Amino acid sequence: MKKILNFLRTLWLLIGGFLYIFVYGIIVLLIGFLLGKEEGRKFVLKQIEIFGRAAFKLLGVRVFSCGKKPDINRNYLVVCNHQSILDIPLVIGYVGPTPFIAKKELGKFPMINVFLKYLGSELIDRGNIRQTALTIREVMKKLNEGYHFVIFPEGTRSPDGEVHEFKPRSLEIAMKAKVPILPVSIWGNHLVIPKHKLIVNYNKTGILIHDLVYPENFQSEEELRKYVENTIKDGVEKLKEVIKNEKSDC
Repeated sequence: MKKILNFLRTLWLLIGGFLYIFVYGIIVLLIGFLLGKEEGRKFVLKQIEIFGRAAFKLLGVRVFSCGKKPDINRNYLVVCNHQSILDIPLVIGYVGPTPFIAKKELGKFPMINVFLKYLGSELIDRGNIRQTALTIREVMKKLNEGYHFVIFPEGTRSPDGEVHEFKPRSLEIAMKAKVPILPVSIWGNHLVIPKHKLIVNYNKTGILIHDLVYPENFQSEEELRKYVENTIKDGVEKLKEVIKNEKSDC
């Protein structure tokens, strides 16, 4: 019975995702175009945020959200652990419609690439050192202009959900640009859609937004990186308890 329900959820994800992203997505972009540049962008970004939350409701996944978003008018780098393909809609829905620093492969998905571009995301080709350097330079420029960005310093999805060691120099952008870091902990997404599998399991998930961390308070990128990594790890442990005990106040 459980396998049948998981199959139906997966089928619903594929059908619902297609209708929402391609059909409704095109309508949203068209309305945004008709509203004009400024009002249109506000409308589209709001719809992207709504989509992030709606994705979990459509899958029947309860989300436990802890912490508060900082002032969106400030520039900061969102740093979170990586568990599943669901991390992107979770961050978009509960932290905000924020650009991503992600692998170039993500830009190969039709319509997803359009919305990533609309957000102002930057895609990295890890095998191309020159292109990566140019992308990082563009990210730093945008951060100084007030953009927010999301980065997954582990470099890949964690198969067991635990926070793995951050890649060396992964937070160098924040250190050089002197922008605050917003640590975000995620727990549960890997149980809903595991790594390398397209099957939707019933589970609960959670997200914890920490306080801003200021790079100028640290002597080196390594010290900053270890602090943020441990902050996110502590947040994951808290989320485990919150989800286990179904705490509404966290």
